[in-house]
Amino acid sequence: MKFAKSYVGLLFAVCGCMLACTGEHGDVAGTVTDTGNTIAMGVVTRSDGSRAVSALVRISREPDSGDTLSKMDFIQTKTDSLGVYTFDSVLVDTFQLAVVDVEHNEISYKPRATKNSGALDSIRLEKAAVFSSVLYYENVVEPSVAVGSHFEVFMPGTPFSQSVFAGDSFSMLIPAGSWWFGFCPGDPQIVARLTDSGVADSLIYRTWNMDGKVKSGDTLSKGPFIWSPTMQVDSLIKLEEKKRAKPYLSGVVKCYDEKPCSNVQVEMITDLYGFDFVDGDSVGFVAQTVTDASGRWVLPIPEKVPYDSLRMEYRLLNDNGKIELAGVSRYVRVSEFKNLKDTLSIGDTILAPPSVLVSGVKLAIDGADTTRASNCMVNSVVVGLKGTSHFVREMVCNLLKIENLPAGGQDIVLYSGDPKVVKTLQEAGEGIEDYVRITHVQLPKGDTLDQQWMTFEPPTLQTDK
Repeated sequence: MKFAKSYVGLLFAVCGCMLACTGEHGDVAGTVTDTGNTIAMGVVTRSDGSRAVSALVRISREPDSGDTLSKMDFIQTKTDSLGVYTFDSVLVDTFQLAVVDVEHNEISYKPRATKNSGALDSIRLEKAAVFSSVLYYENVVEPSVAVGSHFEVFMPGTPFSQSVFAGDSFSMLIPAGSWWFGFCPGDPQIVARLTDSGVADSLIYRTWNMDGKVKSGDTLSKGPFIWSPTMQVDSLIKLEEKKRAKPYLSGVVKCYDEKPCSNVQVEMITDLYGFDFVDGDSVGFVAQTVTDASGRWVLPIPEKVPYDSLRMEYRLLNDNGKIELAGVSRYVRVSEFKNLKDTLSIGDTILAPPSVLVSGVKLAIDGADTTRASNCMVNSVVVGLKGTSHFVREMVCNLLKIENLPAGGQDIVLYSGDPKVVKTLQEAGEGIEDYVRITHVQLPKGDTLDQQWMTFEPPTLQTDK
């Protein structure tokens, strides 16, 4: 086992702030000791020299060989508007100091410091590495203890930890080095009950060795990880070997300034042409997950994909609930994830201010054709963007307006608005190109495209097939 050059000592799986993890393991390791009126303070600056505002500053004691199955407690504060942090109590003797600037993805880690050392006076941050994953909980039949959905993820022996919920993707900013990753139930009472019920400590606290040395600015995406109260496994990698895991798709979303976008809503689009659009006048976006602090999302591959590819649609809401940025991924072909046993990264997507489409549809009917009605009011159409959630039904001869569209090159899809007609054509074996019209457009960022009127010729249900 290799340990970080960060003087972590023996790294064991440790669960953060678990004050109930007592009993046979003794008192919680890392309990803060107040030394009275001792003051620790300093200034934190970013890598560009500017003051780091609202950066998290954590102090925890150094780990030792007695820290077997408990985690490092820490005291925490934030820097003020001048980048200054202050502690009115510190740990005795030597301790660890960690500083995290989440907004700018920067970090500092001092594995050994003292309250009188000049190293605390001025701290310069550097680009953090990012560890991203998703944590799942294997809910076994009739478990002895209901674990719930709250978990802790952490780097054993360090002050780096955070709470997560099962099923949610997460990311941790970590310093450069060689590290271990740990995870366990987040409720200390549940941990105590698991221990009392005879569950082995190795099943309560899980660790996994991050692949080699992580460099500053790196992004390490692994997993998903699964916490199981019954199996001696640490990660999805081992579960895959046992053929117990499902494959996943993953990607990264960036804002238009190419910085990672967090809290971006993500929907997987498998119905590329909107044929499942049956009732009502429009379909809506249905968020299936959101991106984490590194802009990363993870979704399981669907069991069925009706066409040769699928697509991801993204949207970022502002504080008022309005769509601020939007975008779509590339088309992901089924052949890329067929028989996949790992996580497939589909790459990065840069969002942009949404676009608006204004257009209309006119009938194109031969006057001599008596089999089709020329009345606009009895002919409806479905119009939308291929591979998105944006489809509307409208009567022909009317103008239509579709808002909050992903900008850039898109394909407008047009076909009959009568679901019975579409179903009959599909059952007759007609090709999509026979009853769906596709027009390529370039949607402007944050602006409106006034598309010329499109024409629609109602399909005939009489076929030679």
